[in-house]
Amino acid sequence: MKTKLIYLFALIPFFASCSLLEDAATVTISTDLKADIPVVVAGTGVKSADQSGSLNAVTFTKSQDLTLGSNADIEPYLDKIKDINLNSLAVTINGLSTGQTINSIALDVTGVGNIFTQTNITMTNNSFTPTILPATLDKVAAKLFTEKMITLTVSGNTSGPMTFTASLVFDTDIIANVLE
Repeated sequence: MKTKLIYLFALIPFFASCSLLEDAATVTISTDLKADIPVVVAGTGVKSADQSGSLNAVTFTKSQDLTLGSNADIEPYLDKIKDINLNSLAVTINGLSTGQTINSIALDVTGVGNIFTQTNITMTNNSFTPTILPATLDKVAAKLFTEKMITLTVSGNTSGPMTFTASLVFDTDIIANVLE
């Protein structure tokens, strides 16, 4: 009986060291996942019969893929990723000039749905951090983890024809196993 207890106590540090080794074998990579989505809003709005001078809004839709492999910090660990945490999203709209307004812009992720909708974006009001539910960010992260990419779609309407770039920056923590 004494020898069984000795073996049991001898194995406790061994099992504790296994979890320490596992923790030492992982690395957290804090990085930004970036996507610049160029949007060309062409055409003109259509006047309705009861309007006196202004045009109706012009709609737009543009999709683009965001892949983990395109990030130099993550690329060496692509096959070793254990978890992805998306912390926040920062958005900047570049290319607007005086008098141009994005009445509304929405971001959807294929397979997840709408991430946010923002209104009244102008040349001076062009950067924002949308409020996104943590559960929604978790769904996007799970899709990134599974497929190593997501398809982003920006859509909305503007005050008229224009060209702009929607710059999206996801603050991200990637947990990877370096010993695999």
